[in-house]
Amino acid sequence: MSIKIEEQRVLQILQDLVRIPSVNPNLDGGVPERKIADYVEAFFARLGLASERREVRPDRPNVIGILPGVLNDVPGLLLEAHMDTVQITNMTIDPFSAELRDGKLYGRGACDTKASIAAMLVAMEWFVTNDIKPHVPVFMAATVDEEVNFLGVLDVLEAGHRFAAAIVGEPTELQAVVAHKGVVRCEIETIGVSAHSSKPEEGVNAISGMMKVVHHIDRTMNDRLRDVTHPLVGQATLNVTEITGGVAPNTIPERCRIKIDRRTIPGEDSDQVWRDIQAEMALFAATDEQLNLIVHPPFVLDYAMDTSPDSEIVRLVTAKAGEKIGEVRTHGVPYGTDASKLTHVGIPSVVFGPGSIDQAHTKDEWVELKQVVLAAEIIVETMLAFGK
Repeated sequence: MSIKIEEQRVLQILQDLVRIPSVNPNLDGGVPERKIADYVEAFFARLGLASERREVRPDRPNVIGILPGVLNDVPGLLLEAHMDTVQITNMTIDPFSAELRDGKLYGRGACDTKASIAAMLVAMEWFVTNDIKPHVPVFMAATVDEEVNFLGVLDVLEAGHRFAAAIVGEPTELQAVVAHKGVVRCEIETIGVSAHSSKPEEGVNAISGMMKVVHHIDRTMNDRLRDVTHPLVGQATLNVTEITGGVAPNTIPERCRIKIDRRTIPGEDSDQVWRDIQAEMALFAATDEQLNLIVHPPFVLDYAMDTSPDSEIVRLVTAKAGEKIGEVRTHGVPYGTDASKLTHVGIPSVVFGPGSIDQAHTKDEWVELKQVVLAAEIIVETMLAFGK
């Protein structure tokens, strides 16, 4: 069954979504996701579908719409996409105008990932409008906080629903992503002794100590990762991404901090990687009597994703997409998504959606409208076939 979705309807919904600011509140100029959640909740209400509103944080609710299936006592299909966007700093276009120009819809979040939300909403609407039920229940979750701490998708897992599989909306150019990296982010702090800079011998310079730590990370620890690779996502990586230290130009610094970003690959356990970093730093500090350091607990710890290409959801999405755009192959990406939290608890998931990651977070973010339409059609056809 080949589905055709009306382009103007997709455009209307996508423009509505882009015109609602939802910058993650942890980022510059942040706006809680409440208003866009209101829009999604009202959308489900107009369709006559039950929905759940779950306050993940104040003014930051998830909304889960429920489309009944022919069978309702079986695990359902989850459609998940995040409502938050990154900051609008230095954008060269009006971030919320949702202007359509030469077939491209411009605005913050247009690509990442309100296009996926629009495609999923249109898919849910198609079933109600045509009075057709999918074989199994379908849950659509519009979630908060993917851009920072993944709190939204974690809350979906606490809602008590049973999911047989999931489609996670992200800009993949309608390709099927089955693997991606995880991440461990933490702070390392060196502690010295302050002194007047005219008498440095009376102090212990925390920045000098940190220089040793950074050198050890860049040389020794990174060298060990060269052979830690995965065929779909590439090499595990470790980077120093921020550094702060010192209080005045004439004072030997007592403290210095760095933030590190360790990207894990499928097959690595992010919890174990964190423990290994702790152990490595303890051993390194023991080699230098003046080096006193603390490895603080992770402020982000996420898992790598790896879904079997033979799982039903992957086979269906690749087949349905292939019928629309030609050959679709499963592949991996280096960035992370909400999908890893689902696969970590045993829910086979595929990352799929319109738009290119190359346009995400950019100064003139855009998505090709025709891809959003195709995404909606592919999702509808997948929903029709899943579970039979």
